[in-house]
Amino acid sequence: MMGDIRVAIIEDHSLTRIGMRSSLNEQEGIQVVGDEATADNGLKLLQSTKPDIAIVDIGLPDRDGIWLVQQFWESLMSETAAQTKFLMLTSFAKEQMVLAAFAAGADSYCVKTIKFELLLEALHITHEGQSWIDPAIARIVLKHTRQSTAAVVKPKPNATQTVTISAIDPEQAFWKQIH
Repeated sequence: MMGDIRVAIIEDHSLTRIGMRSSLNEQEGIQVVGDEATADNGLKLLQSTKPDIAIVDIGLPDRDGIWLVQQFWESLMSETAAQTKFLMLTSFAKEQMVLAAFAAGADSYCVKTIKFELLLEALHITHEGQSWIDPAIARIVLKHTRQSTAAVVKPKPNATQTVTISAIDPEQAFWKQIH
């Protein structure tokens, strides 16, 4: 059996942070290695624990979660221990924030209204190296991708275009988890 998924939580709302920590710690195979309420303290936590997954709120009181992700990657330089994946949390889906978070190195993105079961699914999928994107966020990413593709790709008349979208079948993911 593989080791526990080591999770760090950086979230300024104490009720949300404490709730996530206790709920995640109750799950078999997940260990919360620490939690912080600010980006500065969160950065120190991530550098000292190098968790498998960092759940980071974008709206932190001192600096935003995007800064935190960027600083973490810059502080590692060429270290090979850069296995930390970032699951961003937000209470609002602002386009610039979403795109900036992915540009900074976020792996997955959830809105805070997410059900706990979906947060768990996002955590596992992110840990496996895939991206989990909340449907509300996915619309923003798709819209941006279509806009930037339209700006870059001027199709020749009668040219065919192929777009490949990889997705996980929810039923398969569910059955994989319970077997």
